[in-house]
Amino acid sequence: MATPTPAPTRTRTAFLALDLVTYIVDNFSHDPSVAERAAQALGAARTAGLPVFHVVPQGMQEQIHPLLVPLEGEPVLTKTSFSAFATTDLRELLETAGVGRIVVAGVATSGTVLSTTRWAVDIGYKVTVVADACDDPDAEVNAVLLDESVAPKSWIGLWRIADVLPGDGIPELRP
Repeated sequence: MATPTPAPTRTRTAFLALDLVTYIVDNFSHDPSVAERAAQALGAARTAGLPVFHVVPQGMQEQIHPLLVPLEGEPVLTKTSFSAFATTDLRELLETAGVGRIVVAGVATSGTVLSTTRWAVDIGYKVTVVADACDDPDAEVNAVLLDESVAPKSWIGLWRIADVLPGDGIPELRP
């Protein structure tokens, strides 16, 4: 009987820029400066040599926010659902790249960030959410999802399943 080949170790970290298109940033964040903070996190990810994936709603791939324009070679995946995984080949791309941890930034926290993070955790990824590079149209909901002190007994908080840190507190994004 042949010994099964062990699954490859997924040790790399990748950066996911979720729904960071002008229309969504302008209409579904309570703080439009989230694009600047997301751009800082994206820049740090690029400097660190992390693979970067942009995931946007179908039909919006030409509307990526000017501060977050993909560099040559950075995939832009289009989706038709809230999660970046459900209707794209993101999982396959991450596996091929040897990724085991993802760093997430995006708008809206209660939509794509929440759905993508939960899906990623369910399929075995470690997740870090860049708290200051995420936003939601509802500031209160954003706080409940990202800040344990706001609703410490809630099960909906992303901090229950992922590391939720400011960009400068994420080891992979530090110089």
